Amino acid sequence: MPASKDWLCAPTITLQRTRQSLSDQEHSEILEILLPGSPAHQRILDLRSAVFGGARANLSENQSVGHWALRLAGVTEKPAIIPAVFSPANENLLPRFESVHAQTRSLVDAIHRGEFRSTSGKQIRQIIHLGIGGSDLGPQLLIKALDKLPLQPKIATHFLSNLDYHAVDHCLATLDPTETIVIIASKSFSTEETMVNASHLMQWMEKAAIPTPERNLIAVTSEVIRAREWRIPQAQILWFDQSIGGRYSLWGPVSITARLALGNACIDEFLSGGVAMDAHFLSQPLSENMPAVLAATDFYNLRTRGLPTLMVSAYDSRLGLLVPYLKQLWMESLGKHIDTAGQPIDGPACPILWGDIGTNAQHAFFQLLHQGAHGVAVDLVGILRPEHQAYTSHQALLANLIAQSQALSTGHPHDDAQKTCWGGHPLNLFMLDRCDAVSLGALIALWEHRVLCLAAINQINPFDQWGVALGKSIARSVTSALNQDSAPTGSGSIGLDSASIAMIQWINSRVSPPR
Repeated sequence: MPASKDWLCAPTITLQRTRQSLSDQEHSEILEILLPGSPAHQRILDLRSAVFGGARANLSENQSVGHWALRLAGVTEKPAIIPAVFSPANENLLPRFESVHAQTRSLVDAIHRGEFRSTSGKQIRQIIHLGIGGSDLGPQLLIKALDKLPLQPKIATHFLSNLDYHAVDHCLATLDPTETIVIIASKSFSTEETMVNASHLMQWMEKAAIPTPERNLIAVTSEVIRAREWRIPQAQILWFDQSIGGRYSLWGPVSITARLALGNACIDEFLSGGVAMDAHFLSQPLSENMPAVLAATDFYNLRTRGLPTLMVSAYDSRLGLLVPYLKQLWMESLGKHIDTAGQPIDGPACPILWGDIGTNAQHAFFQLLHQGAHGVAVDLVGILRPEHQAYTSHQALLANLIAQSQALSTGHPHDDAQKTCWGGHPLNLFMLDRCDAVSLGALIALWEHRVLCLAAINQINPFDQWGVALGKSIARSVTSALNQDSAPTGSGSIGLDSASIAMIQWINSRVSPPR
């Protein structure tokens, strides 16, 4: 299908844009953003070239951006249009990335065959995955979306991300430590949430008299030396480069848990879907380039139409974690208002992303969309062919998808104003042929490139997240004060204000830390 105002195609994904309800003039205004010679067009090309050329695209951290190379290294057929090298420091890292993929596959195969066992001598039946953010959401999304028939033997996966020990307690209550291994996924191998939970699990194994419990750990990290300090065997340390941001890390060894749950072949297909979208992004002119057109439309809906939020709903229960995953990718990347020159931009860089699974969302917040006063841009995702034989059920799901796209777009008048549905929400409708590994890989890579293009239009850096670091810095001061190691006076690199001090004093007056 050729590109048009109403339709766009990319690998495994068809996009209907009809319900953006654009006049010819409005469509022209969006395309003007992408026309050769426009400042935004050049900025997109420049950022794309910097990323795929191994340049320091992450300016504030002086880092290259290598997640595209990580997924390329995992496939056997490499499209010619994608650079065959990734050399951020005059060393081509692609061979190292390929080696880590091979190491990960071998470790997964050994566990599946029963050759790699716990130090208690038992076959591995349980995996506990420790990580947060991209180190947690990515593998969870893959497992929920792609889990079909169980592998033999079936390996159960459990994810712990939060510092809240209630989750740890609940997870461990029914697990046998003699048949469990722990994945510690942390780029820095110092992420507080992950390493605190890792210490809890080491204590759990030690209390169960598990011999050499550190040999039941697998580390996924950029900091190999820190992992070795935990006495984790070198063969069980899966390295990834500093150029791989956490929210882009599911393309590499962070997804070892998904490989264990789904099999190596499934995740390799996921990588191939991402690579196919990379080829589309690099080969198509921006006016026919799905990520670029989406980003230009996002910018227009936000700045010209004044729509501050983007609601995403996928009509397939297997994609129940898509919105949480996209929320992090979108808002951690684009939640900034200072450009790369250090100047404020004219307005917000992105709409706030939110949503839930369809049809559940119809019985929750769609009422607000139909009759509330909020203007909201909408993305709906549908699957053409299910993996089950209940055709009437799937037909009903598609009927609801199409019906909601019409209702949200065109609305419905009524003589009684209280029963009028206003419509007017600009809407993208994505159709995937199947909810399979290739399509999911293409969909995630599509959103990554959409983020890149919108960041380029706004002239911001989508690859840092300095706001995340601020809370961590303050939390260290709070922790010392809660432990009564020092008076909460507000001194230090990040001081405590009067409200924080008052709350700390209130807590300490009621709960004494254990000694």
